[in-house]
Amino acid sequence: MKYLWLLVFVPFLYSAQSSAQPFTQFDVVALNQLTLSPGSLSGQFSQQKYLADFDMQLASSGEFDYTKNQSVNWHTLAPIENKITMTPQSITSVQGNTQVMHLQADSNPVVSVLSDIFFSVLTSQWQQLEVYFTLSGQIDDGQWQVVLIPKDSAISQAVSKIELQGDAYLRHLKFIENNGDYTDITFKDLRHE
Repeated sequence: MKYLWLLVFVPFLYSAQSSAQPFTQFDVVALNQLTLSPGSLSGQFSQQKYLADFDMQLASSGEFDYTKNQSVNWHTLAPIENKITMTPQSITSVQGNTQVMHLQADSNPVVSVLSDIFFSVLTSQWQQLEVYFTLSGQIDDGQWQVVLIPKDSAISQAVSKIELQGDAYLRHLKFIENNGDYTDITFKDLRHE
């Protein structure tokens, strides 16, 4: 499962300092009013993967698009081209013309959970994220930061927390693993229909 998290969340975080004032009580309703959850979204990403055992970072970049509740296409262009396609039923990874991974939800139940979490993160479905995580955060002048702490023991074996930051859209994500590795992703040039 650890390897699967690495593929799916390959650098998806940026930890930022802010002068934001915390909620008196963290309010998911306020987040829903602030964030957009379009039917489709596309854009570019840059990511840094930090490997604690080697004390090194790996940089990559590419483009992505999603159709809400249908598919996410994660296309890494540099330094090595790789395409990951995620649907509620499957996760597939392709390099060049070679399929390097294909997982089906009917034979691997973790696929459904990963898809649900990934779609919920990208589309700001806060109530759905509350199923898997304890949410805390702050909002300041249209900017927000949210920390997700896993409730489920299977998820917490792979990740210690996820940090999200954005405005109407998710702009930065940091996926922090229990072994000290983390993935830091910044989104830009976001477009929706």
